[in-house]
Amino acid sequence: MSQRFSYIKYDESSTKLQENLKSQFEAIEALVTPLPEGRYKSLCLTALEEAYAWTGKAIRDDQIAREVLPEHEPKRG
Repeated sequence: MSQRFSYIKYDESSTKLQENLKSQFEAIEALVTPLPEGRYKSLCLTALEEAYAWTGKAIRDDQIAREVLPEHEPKRG
């Protein structure tokens, strides 16, 4: 069975990247917040949330590719 859905704890490098991206996404969210309520604002915020989620997946996969796994996590097969 693959480790596709296993939790991988971020290392220091990945954590810093995720924190940087999070602050950038929060800045964009702040720019979007004043838009009028409605479908277009909701779609914008949903797309922003989705993009943020995919950055987490990209960071996780990069860390796995670098083979930087915490000792308590098995290497992905």
